[in-house]
Amino acid sequence: MRWKLRATCSCSAMKIFHRFLLGAIATTLMISIAERSPAAGRYVLNQSPQTIERYFGPYWTRLTRTENGITRVTYTYSPAGLLRVFPNTRIDRFAIAFIDNRAQSINLNINSSAYPDSFEYGQSEASRFYEYIFGYRPPIWKLLASRFSGNETIYSYDFCLGDGVSTGFVIGSAAQVLMGDVDLRYNSRCEPPYQSPSTPTP
Repeated sequence: MRWKLRATCSCSAMKIFHRFLLGAIATTLMISIAERSPAAGRYVLNQSPQTIERYFGPYWTRLTRTENGITRVTYTYSPAGLLRVFPNTRIDRFAIAFIDNRAQSINLNINSSAYPDSFEYGQSEASRFYEYIFGYRPPIWKLLASRFSGNETIYSYDFCLGDGVSTGFVIGSAAQVLMGDVDLRYNSRCEPPYQSPSTPTP
């Protein structure tokens, strides 16, 4: 009888311990999810046009083009929100390109900027663009490639912003300002873990 009583007590203690352990695990998971949620942002790349409209509103124009057997559909959207990100700049076009009904790249064109020779694009501007699109600050800034165009003042750059996203742009003129388009697109080389420290702004 004593042995049975001890066994019952031991089982009760184990049940209490298991409940405590499960509660602790659940609490840890909830805290972890709560900590991640502000940085989770929103999914844009590989999403449908219907999902994108929930983020940026109804599309303005739709252009379909087929090259080398690949059909690309480009939607343009209102740039009004981006004007708050880049004040004093006239944005010519805010567009997202889709293949097989999935977003592949985000494009910003400022060829019609009110100050075409003064818009600089580096880490700060790329971070603000990324945050507007995805809803959180990019985790890194790492040079992927820089290419000389043949003109001594014009270079094209590709930088990792992290979480699988890179940005591409061209810098030129004596003032080294942005020339034309900026894009954000998926790049597997920009997936974590990140191997090297951030690179200074060009």
